Amino acid sequence: MGRTSPLPSAQLPSPFHHNKDWEQHGLKASLEHQLWEVLKQHAKGLTVPEIEKGLDGGSDTSKIVSVLEESFYFFALAEGKWCLAVYQPLRWGFAGTGKIAEDFIEALSLVPGAEVMTAAARKKDRLPQAQEFAKKHGVMKAVEDYEALAKDPDVDIVYVSNIHPAHKDASILMMNHGKHVLCEKPLAVNTSVTKEMIAKAQQTGVFFSAALWTRFFPAIQTVRTLIKSGMIGKVHHFHGAFIAEMSEDIERIYDPTMGGGALLDIGIYPLSIASWVFGRQAPQVVSAMGMVHPRGVDTLGMVNLKYSQTEFASITFGICMASSPVEGTVHGTKGSIKLHNAMHCPTKISVHPKDEEPWVLEFPPPEKPESINHGAADGFNFPGGMGFVYEAMGVHSAVINGKKQVEDVGRDEMIMLMEVSDRIREQLGTSYPQDGPLQKFTAAMPSVLS
Repeated sequence: MGRTSPLPSAQLPSPFHHNKDWEQHGLKASLEHQLWEVLKQHAKGLTVPEIEKGLDGGSDTSKIVSVLEESFYFFALAEGKWCLAVYQPLRWGFAGTGKIAEDFIEALSLVPGAEVMTAAARKKDRLPQAQEFAKKHGVMKAVEDYEALAKDPDVDIVYVSNIHPAHKDASILMMNHGKHVLCEKPLAVNTSVTKEMIAKAQQTGVFFSAALWTRFFPAIQTVRTLIKSGMIGKVHHFHGAFIAEMSEDIERIYDPTMGGGALLDIGIYPLSIASWVFGRQAPQVVSAMGMVHPRGVDTLGMVNLKYSQTEFASITFGICMASSPVEGTVHGTKGSIKLHNAMHCPTKISVHPKDEEPWVLEFPPPEKPESINHGAADGFNFPGGMGFVYEAMGVHSAVINGKKQVEDVGRDEMIMLMEVSDRIREQLGTSYPQDGPLQKFTAAMPSVLS
């Protein structure tokens, strides 16, 4: 039988609930929730003295300012007034109208300030599909191509979710027109293209981030809290496996020209969790083996990573075998933490302290509105689809606060992860047309073959 977490509840990220408005957005009863209640009544914001009056003198000025400044996930400062970040308007456009875009746009419906403005077709003859997407999901209009979306004055940020090799052109086009960009993972198919996209973001000064939704889940945030607390001692190893059988009928998965293969589609999840567990440092050694489909994409990968003399990870990913639970475990000197199925969108973790009974923490996802019913997985196309709301809120708040990236999805780390991916592909023997005939993978970390 599990036991209660020994950590104070205030230290644990809260799951969404639906009995109070502020609880829907992850706040426990605290000064934060009191500030939420006061600011919710004033969409244009309040000064600190005005907030103090609303609190009836319950907290001193320094404490109020401290909470407002530290909780940028919830609060934003604009023209000298504090407001609720997720209640401020942010107008979204969509470059890509496939299944993942369907799930993400539905999650946006739970972010109060999100406005879905424009869906773009990849090219003119695809306009009917964009129009159908817009009609189905309440988007204001559909336009005939990405150029029209980039020039749309009614759009602040664009969600890019077309096929991997097309991410670069779509993202750079949007950034050149001053649009913020949230680009689906992976940002690109190799390191050089990833660096080009990030350089453009730095040049234009817009928000630009990979849509690595796993990082935003409360369960993942809690694992980080537990590791930092020393609950399981010094962490020495992470193991994660993502095996999901995919039919050869799914063309984009088996076509190298479309960025196919298991690594970039699902292997990025255990790889990114390993990076996050070990402080986002580049591994010193990468060793990979696996299977390659006759068409030239990886279908199975087994990778060992050495981060230091005492820190290691082993990950497995595959699309050529029967699906199995997607789980991962962090191992330390005083115990372990298990991310239960599915670890890339987790709602349950268990902690196994050395010589003690394990205990379990569950994080129910936000309650699904009845209107969401477009896919086979509880109304979504992908299991755990309601979890997109965590990512949507995090990005929304970051943009409203004037940030250029999300702290938990840093650009430098995205480059490093792609360098590791390039090294894995080099060892597996796969390549993409975008790699070029003269490009040799540039990852600095050695492999067991070098």
